Amino acid sequence: MLVNLREMFKRLLVLNNIEVEDREPSEFIWARYGDTLELIYVEEDKVVDGDYIINFSRMTEEIHGNKTIICVMGYTEDAISMARKLNIELLNRKEFANLIGEFILEIYEKKKIIPVELFEEEDIEVEELEEETEDVIPIFLEEISGEGEERIIKLQIGEEEAAAIAKSYVHGFTRRLILLPYYVFEYSLELIIEGSIQTKKVKGVIAINGVNKKFEIWKKGFETTRNISLEHERFEPVIGLEDARRMAMDALETEYSREEEVKIEGENVTIIEKRKTKPKKGSVDINFLSLYYLPVWIIEGRGGLVMINGATGEIMKENIYGAIS
Repeated sequence: MLVNLREMFKRLLVLNNIEVEDREPSEFIWARYGDTLELIYVEEDKVVDGDYIINFSRMTEEIHGNKTIICVMGYTEDAISMARKLNIELLNRKEFANLIGEFILEIYEKKKIIPVELFEEEDIEVEELEEETEDVIPIFLEEISGEGEERIIKLQIGEEEAAAIAKSYVHGFTRRLILLPYYVFEYSLELIIEGSIQTKKVKGVIAINGVNKKFEIWKKGFETTRNISLEHERFEPVIGLEDARRMAMDALETEYSREEEVKIEGENVTIIEKRKTKPKKGSVDINFLSLYYLPVWIIEGRGGLVMINGATGEIMKENIYGAIS
């Protein structure tokens, strides 16, 4: 469990007779001193830099009042200069700690006690530690051992079942099984949403087809095996590991650079905007798992050719590796 530092600070303000308004967005502290509105944001998770200050300024440009960012993890030199230009006050960890201490002492001097409600759990917002990913991480159940050994994903769809799946698309008269090579990487990244100072952590698995060089985001788990007893043809990759690694990095940049719908809560209205997302620079990290061979059924006949994923039964709608000889 995590105690929300923002809520504790709000309680300190209220106990010092400072009005805290209940307004949206609720991640800010809306403090009022007489006629002056103070907008306060507590950043606990990252070092604040110049880009952070610019995004914060853009997001709050319609709000008139003093603006403060409490930088628990600290801030960079460019953050200081940018904050001065945009008239935003920064407090580092030490300054924030001193401020909390002063508030507690002021409360004690006024009341000669420290109110128990300051520390009671029911008065502090308690949050569950949220999962940091939007993607399901596939689990590979390995039956083989030995560093550097290639993996074969276990065939789950038999020949007759594959033919039945393909029947809706083609009347097949040839059936064959091939193994397609995939360079498989696990990845993690931080996603930036336009107009927001928050980032979203994402992790998953990306597979680069070693023949046609296209990428797939894998969200299902697979069993692996030492061999496949059925007659099959193994396709070897036409690219090396480093080429696949570079392609995976480029693919993730493309995959996560898109538009998402974002809800903005106003006082009397909820606005839904489309905002661009992109990976934070330098946040993309990938780790090579292995070269996996995926079994694929090729059913060919009148009406064309159908490729069926032998592990899932899904139709591979596109001839992903060009003409099959």
